[in-house]
Amino acid sequence: MLWQLKKIVTMITNKKMQRFPLHYFIISTLLIFFLASCSDESKESAEAEQPIIKEISRSDWEGIKKNRTLRIITPHNSQYNEYIRTKSINYTNELKFIINFCEANNLTPWLIPIRDFSALLPALEEGLGDVIAANLTITENRKKKINFTFPVFHAIEQLIVAKSSNKKLTLKKLSNLNKPIRIGVRKHTSFWDTITDIKSKQKKEQETLHIVELNQRITTDERFNKVVSGELDAVVEDSNSLIMITEYRQDIKVAFDLSKERPIAWGVRKNNPQLLKRLNQYIKTEKLRQRLPEIRFGDLDTIKKSKQLRLITRNNASTYFLWKNQLMGFDYDLIKEFSKQQKVNLEILVADDFEQMIEWLDSGYGDVISAGLIQTLARKKLPILFSEPYLFVKEIVVQRKGEETIKSFEDLEQRTFFVRKSSSYWNTLNSFQSQLKILGFNFSIELVPENMETEEIIAMVLNGTYDLTLADSNIIDIESSWQNNIQPSLPLTGTHGHRWLVRKESKKLMKELNKFIKKQYKGLFYNVTYNKYFKNSRNLFNETTRKNHEKQISPYDDLIKALSKEYNFDWRLIAAQINKESRFNPKAKSWAGAKGLLQVMPKTAKEVGISHLSKPENGIRAGLKYMAWINDQLSEELPADVQVWFTLAAYNAGLGHLQDARKLARQQGLNPDRWFGNVETAFLLLSKPKHHKKSRYGYVRGIEPVTYIKRIQAVYELYSLKHPQET
Repeated sequence: MLWQLKKIVTMITNKKMQRFPLHYFIISTLLIFFLASCSDESKESAEAEQPIIKEISRSDWEGIKKNRTLRIITPHNSQYNEYIRTKSINYTNELKFIINFCEANNLTPWLIPIRDFSALLPALEEGLGDVIAANLTITENRKKKINFTFPVFHAIEQLIVAKSSNKKLTLKKLSNLNKPIRIGVRKHTSFWDTITDIKSKQKKEQETLHIVELNQRITTDERFNKVVSGELDAVVEDSNSLIMITEYRQDIKVAFDLSKERPIAWGVRKNNPQLLKRLNQYIKTEKLRQRLPEIRFGDLDTIKKSKQLRLITRNNASTYFLWKNQLMGFDYDLIKEFSKQQKVNLEILVADDFEQMIEWLDSGYGDVISAGLIQTLARKKLPILFSEPYLFVKEIVVQRKGEETIKSFEDLEQRTFFVRKSSSYWNTLNSFQSQLKILGFNFSIELVPENMETEEIIAMVLNGTYDLTLADSNIIDIESSWQNNIQPSLPLTGTHGHRWLVRKESKKLMKELNKFIKKQYKGLFYNVTYNKYFKNSRNLFNETTRKNHEKQISPYDDLIKALSKEYNFDWRLIAAQINKESRFNPKAKSWAGAKGLLQVMPKTAKEVGISHLSKPENGIRAGLKYMAWINDQLSEELPADVQVWFTLAAYNAGLGHLQDARKLARQQGLNPDRWFGNVETAFLLLSKPKHHKKSRYGYVRGIEPVTYIKRIQAVYELYSLKHPQET
């Protein structure tokens, strides 16, 4: 294809050709269409031509820049997981911090997981990676082997016990106990050194401190679960990690501090001074920005000075949510693009309801509200400014499919609507109710809890719990893309606009927001984003392919078999999964941006060191490599089939949502180590605000991983019957 392009360019630039204007114009036009049609292919080709990264390299900054990749050594159970922040806190995830460094320097972050904590430093020294990011405490012993950057964090080692524990422990008591206490710690960590040092100071006749060595693969939540269940009396954790953990766990508490404040930093090889210098420059700049106060007023100039725009929103399927470890949402994507154009970082705050959004804005916790809000008479009385509309919607009656369609106001007689009182739907229905009573018609309005999202109310209508509800047309579009049993019927309003809200004093910010809306509305970025959330189908599953697999399942059977064997998966299961993910189309792209036969998110593919996902081998390998990583995070004690279902659930929705579901299953009296009827049930609960507001990773459309597994299981059983011999 490149030789054809060169030929056309040569023709156009040839002086003889320029003597014939008509021919020149035609060929020039053809070139423009040619370039447009192959832009995606060229992009992927360029992606495929990236330098091959050596597994072992001790290059300094110049070599890293040449390869365009920074290899980040992390503990085996570590991965950068986005999470839904519920409070305005000054917390930065370590991996996010270093990934931001990569983005600032046009580098691809490649995570190198190391199983044993004690092998982190040797792996760096051997050249398996370029930098260690592992919440690593700077110690004199470690400084002899590697260099450390400026501190990324400072932390205090703290003893953590169950919130229900009545034991009154102090550091002095820990060295002189009357009763045994079991403290779980991983070996080769600074925690281990701290606890063994305390134990060494105990009198021999009073050796009641029992150190329980924990598996290197154990996750943070699994350690806390052992404490809450009573299997352990305590564990140790750094204070900087607890800032985030206590946002979603209220079943643990700090007993006391085990150490003074200690510096935590990234590790770099001794012979990489230029990389160390670059990292230090970045840390110094970013840490200064992080010292800004939580409460901040001011207009756009203050936001630009702080390099941080704080968005207040809600955690639901239309505004802001987490899917496959990627933060998404129509409102979120628009404000993120605005922040990018203003050259500021975006901070997200998730509120429970409209009243809390306004309170946070008024108190200086945030700068702008974006949550699908319209301008009502009551809201116009508040001390806020409304932007121009960025999305136009209608309020439409939602009923179950199969019912007689509501076509007129008379059809609403004796029907009941279920809505939140703070929603615009309440105002609309109240107005119509008054007007229809005059005409002799009547319908009822029932209030639902304020923390119920519209999507949840629609679900209650579909399952028969509620009669009717009112919803914006964009929310109906989202729900219709997931399921086909919704029946939108009678519009009760004309078109009205969703708007952004700022404080009355933020006139410059409002001016820029309006300029952004005017420029972007119905433009390329806007249309692509709109279609992504409101038009594109969420389901690529091909039912007809079930019938066409007598001799082979797909054109990629041999490749699936070879790669499945390499990563220790049943090839028929992977074939069923590929059917569900892409219909065996290597160029498939999901609504969320996932690519390839196994529909891997590009960000995830980068983290496992694979690009050019439209190539069948790359698309399958990236998916299997990620699945193998997920599987390694699960306990080896789980039954083999449960490991498979958990891996698939995490692959579909994200490992964080699986962790939330297992935690919730335990709280609900279900078995967190079984899928069907247990964690499966908990996943369904995570779409309800009552539960997802208390979870670390927030809202998830739980029916999706549940259906995902059921479909793959059904097709896998079919493939197994037709292809009983595994090869």
